Amino acid sequence: MAQAIENSRNHCAFIGALQTVQAIDGVAPIVHSTAGCAVQQYFGGNKVSGWRGSGYVGGGAAPSSNVIEKQIVFGGSSRLREQIKNTVKVVKAELYTVLPGCATELVGDDIPAMVKEAQEQGFPVIYIAAPGFKGDIHNGYELAVKGIIEQLTHFSSGTRDKISGLVNVLGIIPGQDVFWQGHLLELQSILAKVGLAANTLFGLGQSIKTWQQVPQAELNLVFSPWGVKIAQYLEDKFGTPYLVVDGLPAGVDDTLQFLRKLQIRLPFADEELAAVQRLEEQRWAYYVEQIADVYYEHNLQKEVALVGETGLILGLAGFLSASFGLIPKVLVMTDPLPESAKAAVTAKSKQLIADYATEVAFEEDQERINDIIRRNGVELLLASSLEQEIAAELNIPLLPIAFPVTNAVILQKSYIGFKGAITLLEDLSSCIVAWREEGKDADYA
Repeated sequence: MAQAIENSRNHCAFIGALQTVQAIDGVAPIVHSTAGCAVQQYFGGNKVSGWRGSGYVGGGAAPSSNVIEKQIVFGGSSRLREQIKNTVKVVKAELYTVLPGCATELVGDDIPAMVKEAQEQGFPVIYIAAPGFKGDIHNGYELAVKGIIEQLTHFSSGTRDKISGLVNVLGIIPGQDVFWQGHLLELQSILAKVGLAANTLFGLGQSIKTWQQVPQAELNLVFSPWGVKIAQYLEDKFGTPYLVVDGLPAGVDDTLQFLRKLQIRLPFADEELAAVQRLEEQRWAYYVEQIADVYYEHNLQKEVALVGETGLILGLAGFLSASFGLIPKVLVMTDPLPESAKAAVTAKSKQLIADYATEVAFEEDQERINDIIRRNGVELLLASSLEQEIAAELNIPLLPIAFPVTNAVILQKSYIGFKGAITLLEDLSSCIVAWREEGKDADYA
């Protein structure tokens, strides 16, 4: 029986597709729906995902057919034709992506015909069928990425030869991962250290050209369950193998382990990996030595609960327990994994933190998440802004790491890899020190 979800942190498929498209430089969405759909994405997505701005064609500036009752009753295909022509005239873009909402899909507007008509007129327009009822934000991401890759073949007749050392990065969802830009940049940096080029698809330096190179990659890297279907499609379509990474790597040990697994699938010189290991272990030791005094003076070793998306939670849990001495008592995965994936994620969680009796839960409902945190008596929360209330009730510090985040502006911050792990130590230590200095820790005060 379906259950109501309090404070769901997962939007519909349309929102997922729209914010995926908006994260690609040179791509403009054309929303074919009612007036509120694009605005809802801005207020319920961007503004609570580390205050990401509306950008060039986001928020209220997103091109939209803004259909009303007349088009719902009599059909809105002609309105879409008009909107495509107007958008191409006034919005500069390399690619225009028509995104229908629930209403226009349900009434049966012939959207493919309107898109084909625009293509025949020489406009670079494609169509992604990701109305809200097709799933949640994760499904929208999958549909958008697959749809763009599939349809870009209409506008590209270039070579499909593989590019040596090129890898595609999949599974990090723009907006739903509040640190998506920083995480992608850090992965790009990590791979560059061993002579590989990361095609991250979204964010700084990514464009239609990088998307056109997707079939030319030698390997696809998948960093969450939400990139697996895309990787399988790319393997079937272009023969590109893929590697699923169990969680975003965080810290020296996990990142080196990730690189060793990658080396098996896409060989690079042992000398390159050894040089990276020497440099990063030296860097890690240098900063850990500086944090030693505050670690003991402010008792940073805490029993912690982590709440958020699977890929990030798995990565941070292993790093914080093995490299920073935290005790993970609770892991709550908030993305709606299929039942078939939950057993594997649970097994991986137990493997990462084998020394602790950790409760692993898959939950979206706020009240039930609060109950899990409450009964485990944790001392520290790494979660979202939705957990502020339970953190205040239990009088424990909270570090926001997951969507939604409303009390911080996030640009290129990352908590993964070599550099991101040090940033996490800074933020985590600062959070606990500030909490104690404010007198919220009765024992310390």
